[in-house]
Amino acid sequence: MQSSFSNARLRNAFTLIELLVVIAIIAILAAILFPVFAQARAAARQASCLSNVKQVALASMMYAQDYDETLPRMDNNGSCGYGQTPCQTPDWADMTLAPGADINAQIANSLVGYFGVLQPYIKNWKIGECPEVGASKWQQIVAGGYGVNWGGAYSKAKEPVYQAMLGQMSVSLNVVDWGADWATDTARGKMSAIARPADTMMFTGESAWGWTGEQSLGLGNGAVWPAAVDGSPCGGGDGFTWYRHKGEASNFGGFSSSPQNNPNKRGFANIGFCDGHVKAMKHGQLESCAYDASRNQYYFPYWETRF
Repeated sequence: MQSSFSNARLRNAFTLIELLVVIAIIAILAAILFPVFAQARAAARQASCLSNVKQVALASMMYAQDYDETLPRMDNNGSCGYGQTPCQTPDWADMTLAPGADINAQIANSLVGYFGVLQPYIKNWKIGECPEVGASKWQQIVAGGYGVNWGGAYSKAKEPVYQAMLGQMSVSLNVVDWGADWATDTARGKMSAIARPADTMMFTGESAWGWTGEQSLGLGNGAVWPAAVDGSPCGGGDGFTWYRHKGEASNFGGFSSSPQNNPNKRGFANIGFCDGHVKAMKHGQLESCAYDASRNQYYFPYWETRF
């Protein structure tokens, strides 16, 4: 009786070969599915970032309605670094707090960057952080310097000031420019001066201050401009727009900022336009160079504000 029961148990068990086959099948399925899961997570992060961009686009439209159809500038208290009079700090690369005895008052008066002045319409600083990039590591950023006057040592209380001026979500200088040199070719924040708002970039959900340690720390640029492929008729240079999503590489170290040499620059960036709609765009599309026969010059169709 006992022997018969034991034999039945043995007949119902897996043999070693069967176990190895099952393990091999599971390994094959895992190898197939894990990349799919990773792609799904990346797509979810991109969708989340695009949603954040939409919220900021709506906030920008609300601000413009309240302020005579004018968008915020990059620095809304007069930029000393760009020759405006009168001017105050902080400037783009100067996080020194505005004058005042009370630090809370100083901080409140220092949220002059584009993203800072929109906060009454958003009420959420986290919206300015791209999930694919992660939160900005401000303590390490301030310690590293990066050519910025951070107004002394790092302070948790100052993080909104840092975020307002050098956050990852960055406005297009071609739309809200404050410099006289660009006065004939930019809207200076005036919605009425934007000939094609549905085709003109207002801001991006990802930007980078540079292409080395700034990448892993999540230090944004605050403002962006066109970044033509080197050798194109529109000229070279880099506007630090961060094409982070679905790029061909995740290791930024050692890559040139030029798109043709930086595989991840050929990914997607989440873009908000001057009519309030948002879209994920590839580098080759957003940074495309075109020729304007009426002006006899090349230009960036998605960045220009007058034709």
